[in-house]
Amino acid sequence: MIDGKLALFDHLRQTEIRATSARVASVIGHLIGTPLNVIAGRAALIRSNPSAEYSIENARRIEEQVERLAQRIRRLIEYLTAPEPAGDARSAERVVQDAVALYGPIAAQRGITLVLPESALPVATVDGTTALVVLTSLISLAIRIAPRGERLALDVAAGNEPGSVTFELSVPSMEPPKTSIDRLEPPEGEQRADSDRLQTLSVCFAIARRNGGRVEVVARAPKGALMRFECKTT
Repeated sequence: MIDGKLALFDHLRQTEIRATSARVASVIGHLIGTPLNVIAGRAALIRSNPSAEYSIENARRIEEQVERLAQRIRRLIEYLTAPEPAGDARSAERVVQDAVALYGPIAAQRGITLVLPESALPVATVDGTTALVVLTSLISLAIRIAPRGERLALDVAAGNEPGSVTFELSVPSMEPPKTSIDRLEPPEGEQRADSDRLQTLSVCFAIARRNGGRVEVVARAPKGALMRFECKTT
């Protein structure tokens, strides 16, 4: 029963993320639609009548719309930019324990094995909220990708940078994205089917970077991928 509730929790979490993304996309579309139409219309008038007097007036109207658009976008950014949460120091071992407590049962319910580190974890303290959000998001993504019977290996090691620790999740069935995850760009062509994957990775990258860390996906031989999350220690 508890496993089912955790699976429901994950489903609601993903639904909330998708609903939020859709709402933001709708707001942006409404925000920029009218100014861009005015700008395009005025530009067309300049082309049709390039006389100096006519062009100056239309150029002025274009400048007004550009300024209006810039102000509305700045206001939207300020509104959507949430304040940083208070620090939540937590050991790397505790982060793994909490992540496994939440997503281990979900993985098991879907016939997926979450393999834990065999060696002792590094003694390190990190921002627990950031680390847990990113790590659970990556585990959730891996569970959604992996077919039944797959083994996902989780490991933790000292980071490449001084004062950092790295969480690694090996996903045998995952292909690394063909586009960069350091910015949220709409996928094209066949990659549109991977939009959920790319959104998750891009958001995780942004969360990690805001706290001095990084997220990357590297290919594994002969197949599969390794999702790596490096974060600063506190």
